[in-house]
Amino acid sequence: MPFVLRPASKCVTLSPPPVMTMPCVACWLPVRAGASAPATISRPFSSPTTKAGRQDSRQIQRIKSGESSLDDLFALEKPTIAAVGGPAVGYGMDIALYCDIRFASENAKFGWYFVRRGVLGTVGGTFILRQLVGLSKAFELTLTGDLVDADEALRIGLVSRVVPQESLLEEARTMARKLASGPPLAQRAVKRAMHKGFQMDWKSLGEYQQALGDVLWRTDDHREGVNSFVEKRDPKFTGR
Repeated sequence: MPFVLRPASKCVTLSPPPVMTMPCVACWLPVRAGASAPATISRPFSSPTTKAGRQDSRQIQRIKSGESSLDDLFALEKPTIAAVGGPAVGYGMDIALYCDIRFASENAKFGWYFVRRGVLGTVGGTFILRQLVGLSKAFELTLTGDLVDADEALRIGLVSRVVPQESLLEEARTMARKLASGPPLAQRAVKRAMHKGFQMDWKSLGEYQQALGDVLWRTDDHREGVNSFVEKRDPKFTGR
């Protein structure tokens, strides 16, 4: 499923083309001011010269070149935001599910339509959806393919907020800018821990998160976070 990567202020828009049952969904990747591309990875987590850094760069390039899959979107270590302004059904719903944060307008509707076509679909419904709304509700939505409106999506935890249609993209941009000004290494660590939480038991996740935390304590971003608090000013994180 191809995406087109377009810079917009401090974020990048992933705009899916109108194929199959594509939704009114825009996906955003925050990009720090002055960054030439979102593929820049900073030490110590994964520099462009490390295996992890090269893998992340390849994922970005696949998205840029239109060779992306939903797995590539989910695997990105930068935060992603979905803005849903209309019906998101089938793969359209999966695009939203594979993003980290989901905003919806009052016009949004969500439906896992695969079962209505006699097929199974992706792990967006069978894995991610049940993490968001619980097993019983996930079964209801995936077995029936029923549509839910924006208010119901908010109530069950499928989206973070519902906003007026005319404000939807600006709300997404505002969130993207907020994330772009944050500490990229700590954000990367949060996403890694969240994703590992799908696979690990409590004790193993705690040990993994402690290891990430030990690295973050030694970063310039941590020192900047402390110094900016003491000096009562906004932090300027560099991803180092």
